[in-house]
Amino acid sequence: MLFGGKIKMNQYDEALKKETAFLGQPRGVGTLSFVQLCSSFSSYAMSAVMIYYLYANAPAGLGFDKADAAQLISLYATVVGMTTIIGSYVCDRILGCRRSLLVARVTGFIGYTLLAFPLGVVGYAAAMGCMVFGSLFAGRCIETLIGKFYDENDGRRDSAFTISYVISNIGAAAPALAGVIAAKCGYHAAFALSAVLSFLGTVAYIATYKKFFGNIGLEPDDPLPADKKRSFVVKMLIVVAIVGTALAVSFATGKLKISSFANVVSTISIFIPLAYLVFIYSSKKTEKHEKKKVLCLLPPFICNAVTLLIWTQTISILAIFYEEKVNRVIFGVEIPAASFQTIPAIFAVCFGSLLTMLWTKLGKKQPFGTTKMGFGTILWGLGAMIIALLYVIYPGDAKVNAWWIILFYAVLMFAEGFTCPIGYSITAVAAPKAFVTQMMTVWSMSQSVGAALNMILVNFYKEGSEVPFFIGIGAVVAILGAAVLAFSKKLAEGMGMRSVGSFSRINQINVLLKKK
Repeated sequence: MLFGGKIKMNQYDEALKKETAFLGQPRGVGTLSFVQLCSSFSSYAMSAVMIYYLYANAPAGLGFDKADAAQLISLYATVVGMTTIIGSYVCDRILGCRRSLLVARVTGFIGYTLLAFPLGVVGYAAAMGCMVFGSLFAGRCIETLIGKFYDENDGRRDSAFTISYVISNIGAAAPALAGVIAAKCGYHAAFALSAVLSFLGTVAYIATYKKFFGNIGLEPDDPLPADKKRSFVVKMLIVVAIVGTALAVSFATGKLKISSFANVVSTISIFIPLAYLVFIYSSKKTEKHEKKKVLCLLPPFICNAVTLLIWTQTISILAIFYEEKVNRVIFGVEIPAASFQTIPAIFAVCFGSLLTMLWTKLGKKQPFGTTKMGFGTILWGLGAMIIALLYVIYPGDAKVNAWWIILFYAVLMFAEGFTCPIGYSITAVAAPKAFVTQMMTVWSMSQSVGAALNMILVNFYKEGSEVPFFIGIGAVVAILGAAVLAFSKKLAEGMGMRSVGSFSRINQINVLLKKK
């Protein structure tokens, strides 16, 4: 049943949660990790070649100009990020994590399949529509579903999310393969690779749907009455159909330009998560001490948004930079431009694993999460300045040595090791009890804020002004990081992190004190 009643946990479900068959974790987490591997592989493969497909001349590509192509990339990232808030509502109140994830995986596969065929602009628009539709139902369901396999004091939870982060970045190795396939066989063949991998992840999930998951995540945590569920879904589908049709007609007739639409969406997407934070802060369900936590989370949120602004540039503006200005010959072999986006995956796995071991070894002596966030943000700013430096060292038509790009990605991925996993960790600590899932979603929407900021900044990017453009971005990001670093202790204490040990240990101590 699509809209079933509330299902209670049974002994079988509890046994599933205690399994250790997958690297010490439940088998269901193993399935979800594989699904995430396939999902990230498909997504990265598509992203690596998409901008080249958009501005390549027909019949190989769609023939957009480079500015519109860059904005379309940012627009897609922004819209997907915005729709996660709706998806989280659908997940929590209508479908539950399991069904939401299934819808997302199936629609994603359909989207990749459409891209695999030479269907022109219509096929591209339909494919992106499928991706967005999937996010309308998914939200942050995969992270929530992983969390459901663990009780509050289960020490394996942090390891599970770390495994998920590392495996996701293994999937980011896709650009190397996608770039080679696109160069040899065309862009549609590269998109077909994404479709195949998406299909494998979907099949694996369906095959283990009942055996490895039982009733875990099957029903929504806060379900609406059945009649309201159906009403909401019907209204949402009608709105999506109307908006989609209106946009398609407007673009087809030339009444709506990509640049103007992108600017409107980017502006809106900046304010949506901020408005939601205000809603959470002002809610009667948020207690007084929790309000302080929300305020203290705001500076790290801003830091995460600007770091993702820089990351979005690596698949838009800088993707063009790799193709036109970089000498891509390494050890005597010319590397496709798209394959450069594999480099971050390698560094992310290495640095992510290294930092995980470091934090484990330091234990209570490790820095506050806000300290890590501030330091990592400074490194992100340094990364942008490296690009500015390259335009100084290699002016005009001079080709940039490929090893500089490797250094650039090494700095960015080392920075990400301090910001990406830490962001979700401090959000879990700062989130009011009534809004834990929503706060996770709001934090993830900093991605759409970053993509939106990039969309706006693309309008100011002109050939010949690269040095002040990237120095300005790098300086602002570094200054924001330095501010969070300077006040990291106060921010951490404001969130309740008076001890640097894990949140679960803090809870255990509080329980013992209450018993005494």
